[in-house]
Amino acid sequence: MSDPLPSPSPERPVPAADPAREAEARAFRQLMGQFATGVAVVALRGEGGRISAMTINSLVSLSLSPMLVSWSLQNSASQYAAYAGASRFAISILAEDQAVLARRYAARGDSALLPGDFEEGAGGLPAIRGALGQIACRRFAAHPAGDHTLIIGEVIAMARRPSGGRPLVFFGGRFGGLEQDH
Repeated sequence: MSDPLPSPSPERPVPAADPAREAEARAFRQLMGQFATGVAVVALRGEGGRISAMTINSLVSLSLSPMLVSWSLQNSASQYAAYAGASRFAISILAEDQAVLARRYAARGDSALLPGDFEEGAGGLPAIRGALGQIACRRFAAHPAGDHTLIIGEVIAMARRPSGGRPLVFFGGRFGGLEQDH
């Protein structure tokens, strides 16, 4: 296990803006927006048992033995310190009808958090009610990766919605569903 990463340093020099590089970064973001992803919410219990939650679309299955998943935490996230230092967290895989929750937890901070959105999920961690799946994780590692931190979690518990359902998808900057042939 790696040690918690320090918060991004405000003393770190910020390079001068390069308009060509900024345009290239925008073009890269638009290109990557053409890669459809699933949508999930990462939640944890912080100080005093308070729930924190954020929407992600960077969930990746890394390994079956041990069972590992990863996701990317933006270094400028308002809740960076809580997530970068968390020893346990839960990931809820959102269903197609949960776009409102994805938008709610994509906002900075946790002022829009509604306790009724959560239940005690796998591993006793807070999870989105009605999600397609829940994954409880113990922190395995964290690695700096550009303007993000790659968080790796070891799966300690999991649950799947028994009735199935369709996933919420993020594509081209929008939430949507999957077209499925029957």
